[in-house]
Amino acid sequence: MGRIEFHQVTKRFDNGMEALKALSVSFDEGSMCFLTGHSGAGKSTFLKLLLRLAIPTRGQILINGVNIVQLAQRRLPYYRQGIGAVFQDHHLLAHRTVYENVALPLRVAGMRERDLARRVRAALSRVGLLEKERLYPRHLSTGEQQRVGIARAVVNRPRILIADEPTGNLDPALSQDIMRLFEQFNEVGTTVIVASHDLALIRSMGKRIIELHNGELRHDSLVASVADAAAGGGDT
Repeated sequence: MGRIEFHQVTKRFDNGMEALKALSVSFDEGSMCFLTGHSGAGKSTFLKLLLRLAIPTRGQILINGVNIVQLAQRRLPYYRQGIGAVFQDHHLLAHRTVYENVALPLRVAGMRERDLARRVRAALSRVGLLEKERLYPRHLSTGEQQRVGIARAVVNRPRILIADEPTGNLDPALSQDIMRLFEQFNEVGTTVIVASHDLALIRSMGKRIIELHNGELRHDSLVASVADAAAGGGDT
C-alpha cells in the first residue's frame, strides 16, 4: 500500500458546504508531498477521507487500485493499520508512559509482548526519545510530545504517513526538526503527506507542494515543474 489516487472527489456536508470540489490528484508510492492552503481550504477533509473517517459525496479514492470508499466496515481497522497519522494535538494519554503511549496501537492489534517491546523501542530510537520511555507526557517538552506522537504513528510500520499541521505549536527550529523526521521516514520508502500552512518551512524542504483553495486544486508544483520542463524542451 502506498500509491494514492483521488478521482473527481467531492465532499459536501449536511449544511451544503463543499469542502472538496471534484478534486483529482495522485501520489506515487514512496513520494513526499505537502498540502497547503488557507484555513478551510480542504486540507483536513482530504486527510480524513484518506483515513476513511469520512466518505466522499462523489468520486473515488484508490489505494494501490482499491477503492476505499467501498470498503466494508469490518475491514476498516485493518486498512487503517497501514496508515500512520500525526496531528497538531498529539492526543497522548497523560496517565500512560511514553513507552505505553507508543505501544498502544500494537496492543490493540494483539502483538506479542516480546515483539511489541522491540518495535516500540525501535520507533522511540528513530525519534530520539528512547532514553525517555519511562517518563510521562507532562515531563516532556512540546516538541518531545510531538515526537512521541510520531513514534506512535510509525510503530506499525505503515506504508503511508499523514500529518495535519504537525508543527503548528512549535517554534521554527523545532518545526524543522519535525519535518526532517518526516523526510527520514520518506527516505526508507514511506509515502508521506503533510498538511501545513507554513509556506516558508515547506518550501525549504524542496518537495512537491499542492495548494488547495476553497476545496479546489489551485497549484501543484509537480505538474508545474513537468510543464516547465516540457516548455523548456520545446525551445531547444
